[in-house]
Amino acid sequence: MYDRPSLTELLDAVRVHLEHQVVPAVKPDPRLYFHTLVAINLLKIAERELQYRDAHLQTAWQRLNDLEANEKALPSDAQEALDTLALRSDRLCQDIRAGVYDAEARRRALFKHLLLSTREQLEVASPRFLQTVQQEETGN
Repeated sequence: MYDRPSLTELLDAVRVHLEHQVVPAVKPDPRLYFHTLVAINLLKIAERELQYRDAHLQTAWQRLNDLEANEKALPSDAQEALDTLALRSDRLCQDIRAGVYDAEARRRALFKHLLLSTREQLEVASPRFLQTVQQEETGN
């Protein structure tokens, strides 16, 4: 839809500039060096969010449909879908507090949803930590 560079390419260009030009220049200043590393990490998170957002949105939506035993259609507008997903998640929290998921079968389904949601969040925010957790689970 837009001409190049894409948003992902723009973020990558800024990140590469920071890593290769700015980091060496600010390394003597511990505070500025740390803040630059934080900025680089934030750009990496933004890149991964762009990469995974649509797939994660679809899988989270389907998991909530499964938990609620319905077939709500995912809105075609991305922002509307994100907003509605947030509302559905808020509703899920209310249902948890109200005891809707206290029965064993419902609790297992809820746990599966929460585990997969957490993995998706870690895939964006901290993929190395997720990899460590997965290695510990498999015993590698």
